[in-house]
This record gives sequence, structure tokens and C-alpha cells, in this order.
Amino acid sequence: MEETSGKFEVEKFDGKGDFGLWKYKMLCQLEIVGLGSVLKEKTLDVEGEERKDDKPDPREQDRELRTKNRISMCLSDLILRKVMHEPTGLAMWKALEAEYQTKTLPN
Repeated sequence: MEETSGKFEVEKFDGKGDFGLWKYKMLCQLEIVGLGSVLKEKTLDVEGEERKDDKPDPREQDRELRTKNRISMCLSDLILRKVMHEPTGLAMWKALEAEYQTKTLPN
């Protein structure tokens, strides 16, 4: 999907609301701005290791940083403190899923 500009508004997840609904809204917004693919699993080679080029792609690094920043801006300070140490947007996303996916239910 091609990147578009526009206002990016998703309420901050504070650990008390419906994580599934927040997650869905975040994925929608990331897709709109062309960053949804960053949260998909990386392709593995035959030995089960991530394929890596000799040089990191600067465009991919930029997309990764923008994704991580957008997720961070949609988390309360308390929740952000729990995941801000994660090295990538995907790792941050997985940590949130592990912590909140089944713990919050819709009202």
C-alpha cells in the first residue's frame, strides 16, 4: 500500500480498555499511512533464520522507526514503559499482544 499523509488519531491504550479494538484501529491507521507491512513476520530462510542483506535498507529502517514511534504515541505512559525497551515495532507489538490480547475483554 502506498503511503498517504493525514491525521493519525487513535486513543491511547491504557491497559483498561478493549485491546482487540485498539489493536484493530492501530492496524487500520498503520495501513492507511503505508506502514502495516512492518508488523508482519519477516521471511525466514531454509534454516529458519531471518534473511538479512549485507546492508540494512535505509527506507526499511525509516519505516520501522516511524511504526515504532506511532505505536508509542498511542500508548499511555504506564503501558509505554513496559514495551519501550523493545528493539523494533514488531517486537513492541508482540509484547503488547502477549500482555493484553486475552486479558482485556469488550464491555
